[in-house]
Formats: sequence, structure tokens, C-alpha cells
Amino acid sequence: MSDVLDSGSGGIVLRAPLKTQSVLLLLALCAAFICLTCVESRAQAQTRVKITVSSPEDIVVQAHLFSPSRLWSFRNAHAGVLGIAERIDRFRANGVYVRMVAMGEFRSSTDATEIDYVVHLRRPTPADVAHVSWLNEDHGFLMFADLLPQGMEAISVEMAVPKGWTIQSAIAPDADGIYQVSDPDEAIFFVGRSIRKTAKKELDSFVTGTWPFKDAVAEKAATRVMEKYLELTAFRLPSRPAVMIAPLPVVTGTTKWRAQTRGSTVLLLMDPQVQMKNWKGQLEIIFAHEVLHLWVPNALTLEGDYDWFFEGFTLYTALLTALDLKAIDFQEYLDTLARVYDSYISYPNVLSLIEASERRWTHPWPVVYDKGMLVAFLFDLVLRKESGGKTTLASRYRELFSPGAADRGDGNDVIIRLLSSTPGAADLAKAYISGKKDLELDRYLASYGLVLDTSGKNSRLVLGNKVDDDQKRLLRSLGY
Repeated sequence: MSDVLDSGSGGIVLRAPLKTQSVLLLLALCAAFICLTCVESRAQAQTRVKITVSSPEDIVVQAHLFSPSRLWSFRNAHAGVLGIAERIDRFRANGVYVRMVAMGEFRSSTDATEIDYVVHLRRPTPADVAHVSWLNEDHGFLMFADLLPQGMEAISVEMAVPKGWTIQSAIAPDADGIYQVSDPDEAIFFVGRSIRKTAKKELDSFVTGTWPFKDAVAEKAATRVMEKYLELTAFRLPSRPAVMIAPLPVVTGTTKWRAQTRGSTVLLLMDPQVQMKNWKGQLEIIFAHEVLHLWVPNALTLEGDYDWFFEGFTLYTALLTALDLKAIDFQEYLDTLARVYDSYISYPNVLSLIEASERRWTHPWPVVYDKGMLVAFLFDLVLRKESGGKTTLASRYRELFSPGAADRGDGNDVIIRLLSSTPGAADLAKAYISGKKDLELDRYLASYGLVLDTSGKNSRLVLGNKVDDDQKRLLRSLGY
């Protein structure tokens, strides 16, 4: 074999005759070299960030940017919390102080690759404690979505915390203690003096504080719920999830707990002084909602505002899951739906669920939650009735996670199409998701022998005086 190559820019070329085996070996070495070079180049080109906890009130952020920039914008609102960007102070680009041209927006007159600034953390309130970064003297949570400028993609992060503190996250550090963060907006870091870690097959749990239950109780509750949703979706999460539990730092007479799920992290803050007869059951009820968010919407690639589904339908699915786990009984299932109905009729029905999702954080009424949950209930009733109890709303989740079902599509279009699998379900979607028709629960309850009693101060969902065999069969499919 007599190939002719030359060592020039971009490749190696042979000029002397070589055996085929030698050529293959050389080509393999070249491919490996190119691959390693690309990996090294990407690593070197990555934005590097250092976050220093200098006190519970101040976070110092330094960043070496992947590409020069003159404009940096910080999120000023998230999950209904306003004024987040007001915490950014002493912003510098290449060592020169930069003025703020609008709230949370800093502009430099020249290109810069080095920025640094201080974030003044505020004392959390019940409204923002689960959604925005905060620290106290013992522990706290750092959320990159409100600490870093918007638009950052993959970054490498070094963190410096006070002596005696540790850092915990769903993201594991490398051998040098550096965190490779592919999606900064989804990253949550739990920092503090005494954080207890439990690693199980399904998840990692991180707990701090003194509780009236053992850490294993919380870990088992989260695991039981995760197993249910893995069975529900038949979809294994792409990243290992983490559950973080800490005392609620701000306690009021009405706030007992706050939670959110971001990326692969479930964050739960609770008042440890609350008198609770069954902490295990309460934890399962909370996790039944929050853990499903690891799948919906976090593991989906849908676009657009479809909050009515990933909030309202999640509330209903979580209620069924709590019933299945025996964290609640069938009467509590009915009572919960009746309470939601009372909330729903307490405000005007002027928005479709799609419109309510678009205005979720600006509209004063919890439409996506109340109406969304009740519409999910009606879908479940219709699907069970049409199939004799064999098909349920839960089966649609498995279809949603089937290969190619929801790849980068519009969330409203994809889910409405999936839900509208029968004429009866299609009518529901048209009337109550796309449309603004008032909910007619009685129309669907009769098939189950259920009655909506609105004669008293509070509505009640109750069994009728006579329930036939077909109705009993449908009720048993619900968990009666």
C-alpha cells in the first residue's frame, strides 16, 4: 500500500509506503489526539466562576467569561418574587466599576472577560424562601438563577464557604472540587455547618436541623414516591435527583412548609415545631407533588406556557398518589377536591387554562392550580368511565414520556393532543382547557354515584343514596 500524506496544518499525511495495519493504528492515534484536543479546548474555553460566601449577607462572585461582553443582565423576578436584581452591588468589568443602566442591567463601554460583584442577600420571607438564595448563620441555599447573569450556559464553578461548612448538591464535584454545571438556572447548592447525607439507589438526601422524625423516614417517603412515578412514567430520570430538607428560616402562624423542585433538586423547608401526628404521611403528601416535578416539567423538552398541566394536573396526580400510598383515605381525597372547588367558585371564571398559564405570576387568582386540578379530575373520570376503569389519566403520562412524544414541541399542543384521545376527552379539552366554560362537575359525577353538595357553608363530595354495581366498580378504580 502506498498512500501519500504530509504533516501539515490540520492533519498528518503519509509519504512513504506503510502496511495497512500501521495506517489504521496511525489513524486511530490521530482521532484520539483530535478528540482530546477538542475536549481540552472546550474545557479551557468554558466560563469559570468563583463564588465566595463572605458572610450570611454577602456573596462575592468572580467570573472569567468564555467570550467578551459589554452587557450583563440579572433576573429581577422569579416565581412571583420581585426585586431580585436590587441585591447586585459593586459590579466591575475588567476591574473597572460599571454603572447600572436599568434594574439588573450593567453595561460597559469596552469588551470585558473578567467580571466581579457582590450579592447582598436579604432575609427571606414566606413568599420567597423556597425560590431565592438565602443564608443564615448555620446554613442556606445558593441558587445560580438569581446569583449569576442571565444567558450563561455550561460553566465550571469553584465555591468557597466558611470554615466548618460543607457544600452539597445534585451535582458532584470533580477531583479538584470544581463543579461542572451544564444548566446554571437549574442549580441549587445546599451549604452549611451540619448537613447529613444519605445515598440510596434512587436518590441522595441532604438534611440539616433537629426533627421529630429520623432522617431515614424522610428518605423512605421520597423513595416510595419516586418508585410510584417511575412506574407511572416508565421513564428513568437522566440525572440523579437530590432531596434537601432544612428548617424553615421564617415562621408565621400560617406557614408550615415551603417547597420547590428545580432541575434535579427537591427543596423542602419545614417548621420542625409543627405538631404533626403522622410526619411520614405528611412527607409523602408533600413529596407526591414535588417529586413529580422531576419528571413534569423538568424532564420534558416542551416549550411554551403549559403551567395548567404541570401544576394543576400534578396536584391531582399527587392526590391520587397519596391515596395509593395510604397517606390519605378516600374521604380525604373527596374532601380535598371539594375544598378546591370552593376556591375555584370564589373568583370569576374569565380565563381559559392556557390564558391563565400565560399570566400565572400576574393574575391574582390561582386558576392554574384550582381549575387545572379539577379539570384533571374530570379527565380521570371520563377516561375511567369510557374504558370501564381500565384506562386512567395516569396512563397518559406514560404516553407523554414515550420516545419522540414531546420532543421540543409546544406544550399546550402536545398535551391537549395526548389528552384528546377519545371524543369525550376531546370535548373536555375544548371546553375547559382552550375554552372558558364554567366547570360542570355534576354532569360527570353521576356515573360514579357521587354528588356535589353545595347546600352548606362548605361544599362536600359525597356518595349518593344508591350506588349500583357499575358505579361501585368505577369508584374502586379510583381507590374507594
